[in-house]
Amino acid sequence: MSRSLQKFSIKSPSQFATTAGLPSIIFSSFALGAAFGGYIPLLSLWLEVLGRSFNDIGITNGVIGLGIIISAYFVPRLAHKIGVTKLIILGLMMASVMALLFRLTEQMYLWIIIRFLSGLGLGVHWVLSEAWLIKIAKPQFRARAIALYATAMSLGFAVGPAIIWVFGYRSIEPFAVIAMVLIIGALPFFWIRKYEPDLTLNVSKSPIRLIAKFPTIMAACIVAGGIDLAMLSLLPAMVVRTPGADTGLIMTLVPAMALGTIFFQYPIAKLADRHNPAALSAFIAAIGIMFASTLPFFMGSLIVANLMAFVGAGLIYGLYTLGLTMLSQRVSAGDLVAANAGFVIVFEISNLVGPTAAGWMVDVNLTYGFSVFVVLLGVLYLAIFWLRHGRTQ
Repeated sequence: MSRSLQKFSIKSPSQFATTAGLPSIIFSSFALGAAFGGYIPLLSLWLEVLGRSFNDIGITNGVIGLGIIISAYFVPRLAHKIGVTKLIILGLMMASVMALLFRLTEQMYLWIIIRFLSGLGLGVHWVLSEAWLIKIAKPQFRARAIALYATAMSLGFAVGPAIIWVFGYRSIEPFAVIAMVLIIGALPFFWIRKYEPDLTLNVSKSPIRLIAKFPTIMAACIVAGGIDLAMLSLLPAMVVRTPGADTGLIMTLVPAMALGTIFFQYPIAKLADRHNPAALSAFIAAIGIMFASTLPFFMGSLIVANLMAFVGAGLIYGLYTLGLTMLSQRVSAGDLVAANAGFVIVFEISNLVGPTAAGWMVDVNLTYGFSVFVVLLGVLYLAIFWLRHGRTQ
């Protein structure tokens, strides 16, 4: 073993570790999704009450992504020094404290620091919990385990706004509830820490360089991250500005997309466990791109537009599940955490860049801008797939 390849001296996962670990990690991802789903609109509404500008709201919500990116980059080294379970728990505890502290100040520079630190803590959980899940899931069921993880997070994100409905957004109570939800998300790791998987961490490899070795996987991550958030961010606003659009879509498009991401993950993963996930990803991407890119032309119909949002968002987000599945099949045990960190970094960068690029294209042309953005990313993915796999599949 090379000097750069460091190994934790902890127990290998037993059958009980797998049985206990999978539902624990999936439950934790649901809690994290609920915290995300409640926190994002809560911050926006609270800042609106304080009379802050849209620019302030955007910066405050966006800086968490920068924290996640930086956190993901350094996770392999930190996990080697501190330990996987301890680092996950510390990260969630830090994010919980930051959620509460946000409400106790009205200084912009402190908000930015608090949100950045929140991103650092949440990024640790994201990278390490996924790596843990991949490690303990049996190969023949790995795609389905990843799908359940993604579905639980999406479901949590969908129910998170209920915190605002119950507790409002003007008091400290919803912030305290979100802090508690993050603590609840950490509790399963106290239970399963004795069964932490035997992870071999190669701390010398850059996560970005590692994920770049797999262009198809990287492209799947870019498409999923870029288009998914662009749809959530821009389509409701496009309804307002599109002549003849059914205004009911303002309230129904986002729930339809959320339901699609929940509904399609497990069926896609089940197919991936039985068939080649790379070939399946091309098929899923082509159909998802078709539905997402043509949706703006059907905004006059409440039923058709919601159906297209449901299918388009669900299939495109399925590329995240398939990309992670392909990654788990391609990387060695020693590179798993670093590769997954690279996957998260690419996804978060796509989340930051995708909506911005799509928004610029919609500003240029309201009718075709969003569709052109989606098609360009789809063509990018299919072209990379064809160059890498097309001749053999």
